[in-house]
Amino acid sequence: MIHVEQQGNVLAIRMSRSFFGRPFWWTTAYWIDGLLVDTGPCFATKDLCRVLQKLKVEQIVITHAHENQVGGLPALVEQFPDAKVYASRRALPILQNPPTASLQFYRRILWGVPQPWQGPVTRLDEVGDRIVTAHYTFHVVETPGHTADHIALFEPNQKWIFSGDIYLHGQDDAWNAEADLFGVICSLRTLASLHPERLFAADGRISRTPLPELHGKIGLLVQHARDVARMDALGLTAEEMVLRLFPKEPPIAFWTQGHYSTRHLVAACRSYNALFMALSSEC
Repeated sequence: MIHVEQQGNVLAIRMSRSFFGRPFWWTTAYWIDGLLVDTGPCFATKDLCRVLQKLKVEQIVITHAHENQVGGLPALVEQFPDAKVYASRRALPILQNPPTASLQFYRRILWGVPQPWQGPVTRLDEVGDRIVTAHYTFHVVETPGHTADHIALFEPNQKWIFSGDIYLHGQDDAWNAEADLFGVICSLRTLASLHPERLFAADGRISRTPLPELHGKIGLLVQHARDVARMDALGLTAEEMVLRLFPKEPPIAFWTQGHYSTRHLVAACRSYNALFMALSSEC
């Protein structure tokens, strides 16, 4: 399933598996002025190439090297032989040799298994401080947390942010074991400090009031950490914390076979609190 929407000068290309005629989990590539931000999952490669065939793609930026952001890269490199591909320093080795053996089953089903980089080495490069197109200049913002290699793009004149997966809509009642809560909160604060007026997230939702939404997300995550700290002080176990905070496990825990869970969120809050206390004691 693919859905294309023009938002001013930005083309949003949303891709998802379809179950019983309904999308399950959107992931989005954005095209703007010859620049493509992310390339979608493997299964949507043909549709994505079809959408882009009448457009020019001169540069491709990968926000992070997850399979739903990089799956279409091999085909796009072939379709646009002059396009340069940029990613963060930490993402480059993952693009060259994706860790497919450790990929969870649900991720293989939802998005497919990414292929190693097979294009010329000269076309794959570490992203610099900015990406310049004919009409825009995008500042590269390091935003670790969701992954260590994550970056976002900010266009200061338009006040646009392309946030990848560092900001996603909805309630955070589950967490995955690899994500770093401290990094996510710090990265969200970095994005908020830019005072954006439009935010293009990897889940395909485009925020027209991103600043209060960013602050709301930060406040929610910090509140979770405070709740866990309070219960830690009372001597509650992790299981007891889970039951008090989230009496019912969210559906995502079932669909991801526990990769996302409330237990992981409590553990992330504990790690956040420990690091926060350590940094506070050094000040």
